[in-house]
Amino acid sequence: MVRCCLLALVPSTAICFVVAAKAVELPGAIQAAEAALQQSWSADPHTAGSPWPLLIPVPDGTRPLDLCPQALTAAPEAMAVYCPAKGQVLLDLQRLKAEAHRYGTWGVGYWVATALGQRIRDPSAQAGTGQSGPAANLQSICLGGILLGQANGLRPAEPKKRLSPAFGTYPARLNLSQGTPSQRAYALLTGLGATASDCSMGAMVSLSAGEVPDPELLTALAIDPALRAMGDGGIGAAMNALCLPRPPLGCPRRLPAAARVRTNP
Repeated sequence: MVRCCLLALVPSTAICFVVAAKAVELPGAIQAAEAALQQSWSADPHTAGSPWPLLIPVPDGTRPLDLCPQALTAAPEAMAVYCPAKGQVLLDLQRLKAEAHRYGTWGVGYWVATALGQRIRDPSAQAGTGQSGPAANLQSICLGGILLGQANGLRPAEPKKRLSPAFGTYPARLNLSQGTPSQRAYALLTGLGATASDCSMGAMVSLSAGEVPDPELLTALAIDPALRAMGDGGIGAAMNALCLPRPPLGCPRRLPAAARVRTNP
């Protein structure tokens, strides 16, 4: 166990909590997601030479952003965030267990991959000088989608659930800062290789403005889920395809050079 202390307003006092370190066994779904994504991390040339960040559960009743307010692109409701000060992915274990119950290992993998996407975003954005707002979060989702697409054996139980974690990630009041459900779903599909876009910051800025090279897909994603025909048309092809070759983008998608992991987190 690792004992961490936060300085209180009175210098002579501190608020301490115990964080479970790597030696603590994570639930099976999280272990499976970590193993699959670690394989992707090691296989991609832009992350292969960088250390895998530890996955650290936060104390019950605490959210990751509470312990790492400087986490980039994250919202208070995030179940996993990359903490640049610690070089770790902080996990809300209790909520991730509920996510695993809803969407299986895929749901957990989405959150861990998005946190990894925060780690490997454009260096300019990492340094705080790049784009912020929804485009930054959408790029984290997109880059996480690339890792998900490369992960062997990490698939949703049903194709129609592939986008469920992205659709249901945040309440509507966070759409302006985290992207709308359809934009988040499109970003995930882009990372998986099922759109005509890519994960560059420019593409994500355009996505946050509703401008994409295949607007019919974004429109279909925005339709009320109760009315959305998941198995028909372009959205059906996107939902069921693991990756669609779109020269010069091959399959599986690879992390762009601009998203190369920096030496120092």
